[in-house]
Amino acid sequence: MNATSHLRLIFTFVSISLFSILPGRLNAQTTDTSENHLTVRAQFQPRLEIRDGAFKPLSHNENPAVLISQRTRLTIDYSYKNILALRLTPQSVSVWGQANTVQGAENSGNRLALFETWARLRLSDQWSLKLGRQVISLDDERFFGELDWAQGGRAHDALTLQYDKNQLVLKGFLAYNQNYKAIYGNNISNPSGNLYSTNDAFSYKLMQTIWAGFSVDKKSTLSFLATNLGLQQADSANEAAETYYSQTFGANYFLNSNSLTGNVSAYFQTGKNISGNRTQACLLAAFAGYHFTKKWYAGVGTDWVSGNNPGQSQTKNRAFIPYFHTGHKFYGNMDYFYAGSFHKNAGLSDNYIKLQYKPGSSSAVSVALHQFYSFARIVEAGKQYQKNMGQEIDISCAFKLNTFTNLSGGYSFYLPTSTLKYLKNTQDAKNFQQWGWISLNIIPTIFKSNY
Repeated sequence: MNATSHLRLIFTFVSISLFSILPGRLNAQTTDTSENHLTVRAQFQPRLEIRDGAFKPLSHNENPAVLISQRTRLTIDYSYKNILALRLTPQSVSVWGQANTVQGAENSGNRLALFETWARLRLSDQWSLKLGRQVISLDDERFFGELDWAQGGRAHDALTLQYDKNQLVLKGFLAYNQNYKAIYGNNISNPSGNLYSTNDAFSYKLMQTIWAGFSVDKKSTLSFLATNLGLQQADSANEAAETYYSQTFGANYFLNSNSLTGNVSAYFQTGKNISGNRTQACLLAAFAGYHFTKKWYAGVGTDWVSGNNPGQSQTKNRAFIPYFHTGHKFYGNMDYFYAGSFHKNAGLSDNYIKLQYKPGSSSAVSVALHQFYSFARIVEAGKQYQKNMGQEIDISCAFKLNTFTNLSGGYSFYLPTSTLKYLKNTQDAKNFQQWGWISLNIIPTIFKSNY
């Protein structure tokens, strides 16, 4: 071995030693005085679905849909002391095969978007301000939810002012939206007009929300919500489209003890809907669950969502709209109600039973049985339909493979009635609808640093 080889060997050894020792030294020196915190997390979530009746009943001559969708996210969190916090979450939501194997100028089905991008400033010990694209998730997500089941999720372009002190949390949300792509030919330099289109899912022009949460004791909380939405539907720049305002008021009580869980929720909706019809609508919900052992849990619940009478003239709109909810949590996994296709605003009565078994700390099996009824009386062309809209059974299981990997899957089936077929405009639908899925969720922390 010549001198050059010896020098290379020594240099390699010293380099490896320095890279191994210095980070620890630096961290040791800055552990107590670090001001900057950086964390990078990734998410890889493919999902296989066999849709033989999901979202709406399939007819006898329709074939099931089989697809693999995928969510890919990179979440970057940065904070400086207790003064500033930043989050940047780019994401790609796609269906396997939608993008060409050799991608050209149009990467259809493989586009990158921003799920969250916000900054939070600490104004004082109690007050903070967050602005930018952010998730708004309140209470149990009956009205404001992240919609995490959907691969794309849900986020708002908004400003949030928050107050925290002792057992009280106050949040105020403010948003003003513009939609140049639909009205003004995607011209961001458009010099005039501020018409808005709500063609996108449950979008709004204006939003003001106040939410207050109280800790009644260590086991229960109470919250109140008031939301004002400005809704405008303009189809062209020359249209005189009026903005209608809808108000929603809500109250929630939650109990979470070692053995008993439950909640009572009540919402009232007034103002005008997107069509300009005066609204008086409500949502009432109650649930009670009990942990029999560490492994067994059971619960019963009911939801009442007011609706209109299809086929009859209405002087007032009585159809409650849970604009930003996570309905997948409540009204059956097959998403027949308030997701996918609508059911003619007939409202909903959902009576359900849930059973969960945890054989170990890293696995769980759940079964839910739903009995659905229409809230409204349904008469069409002199024919009166029964209120029974059918039954749904959801079976799901989840396994934690390691600290950052979860495997889950499920199977659901729905037994529709003639009433549901009418409300979903699928009179020739099969009497047995089903849906199955399996999903892998990998969420590792790939980088973490304090400096």
